[in-house]
Amino acid sequence: MMTTVLILGPFILVWAIAALFYALGRRRARQLQLDEITFAQSVQKRLAPLLMSRPRTWLAIKSRNPEDVARSIGLKDPQPCASGNALSKLEQDHLFVSPPVNGWVIVVGDRLPNPESDIDRCFRFLAETSDRVGHVQYFHGNPTLGHHAWAKVIEREVARAYVWTGETTWNQGSTTIAEEKSGMQCFDYFANDDEESAYKLWETVRQNVEQLPLLASIWSVDPVALEEDAFRAKPGWVGRMPVGRSEKN
Repeated sequence: MMTTVLILGPFILVWAIAALFYALGRRRARQLQLDEITFAQSVQKRLAPLLMSRPRTWLAIKSRNPEDVARSIGLKDPQPCASGNALSKLEQDHLFVSPPVNGWVIVVGDRLPNPESDIDRCFRFLAETSDRVGHVQYFHGNPTLGHHAWAKVIEREVARAYVWTGETTWNQGSTTIAEEKSGMQCFDYFANDDEESAYKLWETVRQNVEQLPLLASIWSVDPVALEEDAFRAKPGWVGRMPVGRSEKN
């Protein structure tokens, strides 16, 4: 018996070592595969803002009833419309009110107010809308000019608002934790923008525009959610914006 063990022992040891290396090799290959998948997913997430054409301006309204929102903001002749159809061919003078997404309704369209044109009119629109619907959030990002804005208005009270259109035109309320987590940076009124600081300023502006969807997702919801198949078939509401409630971009 002892002789058999001594003879077979080295062979058993070699097979055991071979099996161990084989198992380690399989595990390493599986880990590399997982790393590739994780990397691909990471790239996809980073490219998502570039691949998906987000609206330049949108509202997020705390509600689960899009029809009520459509009528509250005064849309003329609101009609039900599938999200996918509305997003692909929304007429210039119309607004689209989305189906609820995690307790929020998204409103998009060219007739939403543009802070680049008239900041006072933008404020009045948000105050009036908030008076009708309660909690409204406003987001605007122009990647070409770098203009950007975000605001949260509840029952006509401005909880937080920041607008930059070449200079800071509205900065009200304390910086929120969501802004800090998103890496948002705000300029003071009449901030120095000389040539030496121009590059740094533009980098900050670019980052604010790029991170705007992240801020929206923390405050409420990122409109990219409407591109998901589960929402594209759901009905929202489309209607004309009353003259005087906003202005064209």
